[in-house]
Amino acid sequence: MYAQMQQQSMNLGKQFAEQSYKAQLTALRGLAEIQSLQVKALEAQVKANLAFVADSLEVREIEDVTALVPKGMDFARSSAEAAYEVGQQAMGIAQKTAEHLGELARNGVKAANDVATTSAKKASR
Repeated sequence: MYAQMQQQSMNLGKQFAEQSYKAQLTALRGLAEIQSLQVKALEAQVKANLAFVADSLEVREIEDVTALVPKGMDFARSSAEAAYEVGQQAMGIAQKTAEHLGELARNGVKAANDVATTSAKKASR
């Protein structure tokens, strides 16, 4: 009786460890995708910032300043659009990761239920 309980506890612990590993791996993959996305967006933003600063450093007269204002507005608009797009993509990745974690949890509960049902049937015989 004791050996059977010990074996069931070991199986449950093993199953929990495997599910935890899979969940952690899924979460880390999601975070890595989001981080990669943000790094690419940051690189693009830095390039755009440097291009705008280079244009602004070339300003010598008031006419150049008036020509620079629309460029600045376009730069601000494109920066906001890029930030919004990256945020939407990150939310999509987070949603997929959460769905995958939910599926792992459902599978873990189902497997534990199956093991418990099987053990109960064996014990009743």
